[in-house]
Amino acid sequence: MAMRISNKILEGLIKQANRELSASADYLSMSLWFADRELPGSAAWCRAHSEEERNHGLKIFDHITKRRAKGALVQPIDHAAKFNFGQPVDVWKFALANEQTNSSAILSLVKQARDENDFVTENFMQWYVQEQLEEETAVMEILENAKRVAETNGLYVAYDTQIVTKPH
Repeated sequence: MAMRISNKILEGLIKQANRELSASADYLSMSLWFADRELPGSAAWCRAHSEEERNHGLKIFDHITKRRAKGALVQPIDHAAKFNFGQPVDVWKFALANEQTNSSAILSLVKQARDENDFVTENFMQWYVQEQLEEETAVMEILENAKRVAETNGLYVAYDTQIVTKPH
């Protein structure tokens, strides 16, 4: 059957969907970190991005369902002592590292689908390839600006009001 999905691809998709849900939890935690420091622009950006990441995970689970594959499960997320940031720049460095790790995982899944001639999954995952380019670029831009602002000894609060308008 042309639409059959291999167990290996299914496992990769489940892991990726759970990575997306974990990223959603990470961005929600970052949002709360910013909110605790009265930086509402950064908090709002991270909260909105948390929702995007959640939707990315659900989109993968929908793909699995359409392919009639069985066994997709949401895995528990462990964030014990993960968020110990000192400054806003530390948060954005963490976010960028997560996005880069996620990009690598997505590219590996695309390669795996290509190697298995699973053209449906390969095509589906191309959306994620483009999305990761946009997400890495957005977070990298915020990080670079946050670094410059940090050099001004405290003007991050003024920059914070602009972050909410940055693309996701």
